[in-house]
Amino acid sequence: MQGSGNRNARFSASVKKGVSNEKLNTVSAGRKTVSMEQKEKKLAVILIAPAVIYLILIMGLPLIWAVYTSLTDKVIGAAQVNFVGLSNYIEIIKDPVFQKSLLNTFIFAFFAVMGKVILGMIMALAMNQPVRGRGGIRVAMILPWTIPTIVSVFAWQWIYSDVGGALNRILMVLHITDHQIGWLSTTSMAMFSVILVNIWRGTPFIAISVLAGLQNISPDLYEAASLDGANVIQRFLYVTLPSVKEVIILSAFVTTVWTLNDFEIVWCMTRGGPSHATELVSTYSYIQGFMNSNIAKSVAASLILVPILVVLVHYINKIIIIGRIRRKGE
Repeated sequence: MQGSGNRNARFSASVKKGVSNEKLNTVSAGRKTVSMEQKEKKLAVILIAPAVIYLILIMGLPLIWAVYTSLTDKVIGAAQVNFVGLSNYIEIIKDPVFQKSLLNTFIFAFFAVMGKVILGMIMALAMNQPVRGRGGIRVAMILPWTIPTIVSVFAWQWIYSDVGGALNRILMVLHITDHQIGWLSTTSMAMFSVILVNIWRGTPFIAISVLAGLQNISPDLYEAASLDGANVIQRFLYVTLPSVKEVIILSAFVTTVWTLNDFEIVWCMTRGGPSHATELVSTYSYIQGFMNSNIAKSVAASLILVPILVVLVHYINKIIIIGRIRRKGE
């Protein structure tokens, strides 16, 4: 009986020791996990810090300066700067020329972006086809994006010229018109003409972006759709388009921002004329700042577009997130 009691005592002590060791191991493992998490957090902070510093110094501070300047009466050459509140914004909004430039900016951006997205999609589909000389075709299609803006402008000015311009000559030879058309000198044609140049120059960006998305689509999806009896249009609508939808949305957003801020093409071709027919917010801001020497109004005019871009970013993020959630649910 005594031997049995000793064995039970030793067994109980062994169990308690095992439990104690297990607790110690658990606590040790927990401490190691916490330590690893802390190290990962520190590493994440170190890696993110340069980006945060960049955003603050390169983007945050200039934006703060711009907002402050728009609330003053700062002009070039003035020694004293006074705080005037929202008076610059009120004067700009009441200015008929600015109202015209704001409307022109939306018209310019809408039709230019729509044209670039549609033509860019067509170009991407064409460049994705396994045809002979595909590399050369891709280079030719991307070429407009690589040409300096000033060179493009001079070339299009020659094409559009109403004194022996290439476009007018072609139209007259084909008997489409019997007179020289003022593509850049008439209010009815100037906006159309600069939109066309913007589309020609910006379409390759959309094409390259969409092409990258097309090349990531598995051929098995097309094969499965064909076996189900889908024709070319159905394969495009139900396989191609959903697969590159996010790429199209993001590239369209980027090109929208670029188009809203477009200055060089319009300024070099029309100076915002004739009769403010192609006046954009960017050209209006330039005139206020560098021709009228009113830096405060120039900055205020530019900042009016910022809330629109913020709302656009919000809805694009929302669309992308909702799309990803739906795909995960499927």
